Amino acid sequence: MPEYTGIIKDSALKCTRPDLLEKWIGKNEGLWFRLTLKLINEKVDPKSAEQLGFYWGLLVPEITEQLNADGLTIPIRAFGAEAERPYFKDDTHELLTQLCNLVGKNGALMRLSDPNMDVHRMSMVLDNVIKFAVGSLHMNGEKLEAWRTK
Repeated sequence: MPEYTGIIKDSALKCTRPDLLEKWIGKNEGLWFRLTLKLINEKVDPKSAEQLGFYWGLLVPEITEQLNADGLTIPIRAFGAEAERPYFKDDTHELLTQLCNLVGKNGALMRLSDPNMDVHRMSMVLDNVIKFAVGSLHMNGEKLEAWRTK
């Protein structure tokens, strides 16, 4: 069974990925289900839509473009064959997750979908992503920061 996380806000359940929940509901139209709710953490100030928009709408596309402009590729090895392909946004997101999301307890990796990814930790992720873009890809940090909400 799928598992979804979210927050209780304005007397309603708000899922972090409502699109996936709606897709699951659509696939199971007419079937019975059992819903069990479990509180998973204390009240936190969740990451904001502005932070996620900055990440997905500007940073990921710009960094993907730069990775490809630099000629970096994703190697594919399977069944004795080898190939390479350009970076896609999902690849860039996974790369950034592994390199920049070490913001959990004792520096543990936290995914953006983690319910404990609060506004403070998300801000640290964004700082790390910009440092990576500037330090490793030689991108213009001022240009990237210009679109960030304060």
